[in-house]
Formats: sequence, structure tokens, C-alpha cells
Amino acid sequence: MPKVLPKTIKEIAEAVDGELNSDSFAAVVIDSIASSPDTSTLEDIVFIYEQKYIKNYANIKAKAAIIPLAAKEKLPPLPIPVIWAKRPRLVMKKLLEFLKPSIYSPEKGKHSTSVIDSLAKVDSSVSLGANVFVGPSSKIGKNSVIYPNVFIGANIEIGENCIIYSNVSIYDYCKIGNNVIIHSNTVIGSDGYSYVTEDESNLEKIRKGDVNLNFARQIQCKIPTIGNVIIEDDVEVGANTCVDRGTIGPTVIGAGSKVDNLVQVAHNCKIGKDCLIVGQVGFAGSVELGDRSIVGGQAGFADNLKLGNDVVILAKAGVHSDIPDRSVYMGMPATPYMEHFKKDKAMKRLPRKTEKLEEQVKALEEKMKLLEEKLGVGV
Repeated sequence: MPKVLPKTIKEIAEAVDGELNSDSFAAVVIDSIASSPDTSTLEDIVFIYEQKYIKNYANIKAKAAIIPLAAKEKLPPLPIPVIWAKRPRLVMKKLLEFLKPSIYSPEKGKHSTSVIDSLAKVDSSVSLGANVFVGPSSKIGKNSVIYPNVFIGANIEIGENCIIYSNVSIYDYCKIGNNVIIHSNTVIGSDGYSYVTEDESNLEKIRKGDVNLNFARQIQCKIPTIGNVIIEDDVEVGANTCVDRGTIGPTVIGAGSKVDNLVQVAHNCKIGKDCLIVGQVGFAGSVELGDRSIVGGQAGFADNLKLGNDVVILAKAGVHSDIPDRSVYMGMPATPYMEHFKKDKAMKRLPRKTEKLEEQVKALEEKMKLLEEKLGVGV
């Protein structure tokens, strides 16, 4: 199991605001965490918060356990160290922060191979790794950490306590708030996917219902994007994600939102505050997503849509129309959650209904044949 910094069980209990089952275990040392109860060993501390594991705790091999406080009165005394926790999932966050081993981070100051333009302003507390480039008139705030091979263009503002991992590229005029984390290979501020043809394009015709299409070559002329990207405070952006700059005006990711790996945020999108965007989601241009909304993996959005606050879009949904506040949608095309399940149930019943209908039609045909024979019809 993953090795961590060795700590006594008493130190761990104090760090996570938990209650140790017995002081006699206080000196027990923990240096390994199980990824799940099923794979735990006699060397690990393990989280037990699912009911199926709580019921069968005696079969779990572990050196120590973290169990919900609500189960304390339901279980007999346990022979191993136990930390009773009000919310074990939150305890996991605190525990991993407390026990995580140190990882590489650039030293404070400028690496000898980094290049800072003479017009840039980089706080003396900033850590700049090898081969970082900071362009003219850009600013980096206190205690931010910039890993090797990061490109920061001109007129960029990066706030305090940010972490920008290796190979991130940030184009000109983008603004990044405080406490922002951007993971490797992400691109912030690339051009939007905006083109126009000299004559009316086939796409424009199709949108109007005109099927008289032009099959000759149509040259796509690039529309310049002169806007920027604004990433507000406390945002985290995963690896290999692309956030395009606005055509005119900004593309915005609201404060506290968490964007996973391999996400596409197109030009002029507005992602609300405290949103969760899971991997491989794609937003076309000018989509507005309200605050506290959740988007499951591989969901896709057509352009110019407006989605309300507290919306949940389930995985692989295809969204083609606006969605009101406090809605749950799924499917392709996306429909309200309960409506989708009603349709799904109806589709699953369809083969049985078809089979029954065929039997009824066959019986009816036989009756008609007998009736025709009696009436002498068709003889």
C-alpha cells in the first residue's frame, strides 16, 4: 500500500479531529494507507465508511481503521486502533494532507535558466523553475510556484499562492486569481474556433433548414480572437485541458470551480462559481453554466446555451437546449432525468410488447380465416 510519513495514531486522530477508541493505542505508528478495505493489509490504516464494510468489519485486515461516529454504538469493542469520525470522507482529505510525502517543488527565487522580461513584475517570494518564460508587463503574485518549462506571455496577471505545473502555456492578457492550480500541459487563452466563409456556408444553410447545399470548396476565414481568459480565485484546472480566449470579451471560469483533465472550454464560455466539470467534457462557444453545477464525463454542449444554477448533467449527455435552475438531465439528446428513465423503461418493454402484439395479430388472422371459411368468403 502507499507509504506515507510515519505518524502515531494519536497524532493522526488529533490532526483529523477524530476520537481514538483507546489511549492504549496512542503510540501505534502508521506509515501506510489502504486504497480500499478489500485490499487492506495488517500494515495499513483503512477508511471504513460504506455500510457493507461496517457490517463485515471483522473480516477486514488492517492495523487501524477510521469509521463513522454514527456506527460507534452499533459495533462491539474493536481490538485495533479506531478513529471515530463525524465525516470520514472529509477526514480522508485532512489525513492525506497530514501524511502526504514531500514532492518536488522549485526553490524560491528564479532558476538560472528562466527568462523574465525586464517589464515583468515577479514577487521575490515566487518560485520559478527551469526554463520558465515570463513575458513583458506580466505580474506574478506572492508565494506562487511556477514549475519548469511554463510559458507565461505578455500582460498576464497571476495572483498569490498559485501553482502552475510544467509545460502549461498561458497566452497574452489572461488573468488568473489567487490560490489557482493549473496542471501540466494545459493551455489557457488559445484562439477560439471561429471561422467564416465569404458566401453562406452549408452549416448556416442547414441551420435554416435549407438543404440546397454547395459542394464546391468553401474557404474558411479565421475570425481573430481579441478577448482573454479570466480564471477566478480557488479554481483548479486539470491536465491537458484547453480554455480558449473570448472572441470579444472574456472566457470566464468562476471562483471555486474544479475542472478535470481533457476538458474543452470554448471561446466566451462562462462557467459559474463552485462548479465541478469532469473529464472529457466539451463546451462549444458562448455556453453559460450557472453556479454550483455538476457536469459528468464526456458530456457535450452545443453553442450559445444557457444553463441555470445547481444543474446536474450526467455523463455522456448531449445538451442542445437551455436548461433551467435545479435540473438533472441525461441522455442524447439530453432530457430531464425522470423523463429519460420513463423512455428507457418503455424501450425495454418494447420487445415484449412487440412479441405479444405479433401473437395477437397471428391469433386474429386465424380467427379471420375461420370466419371467412364459414361465410364462404374468398372460396
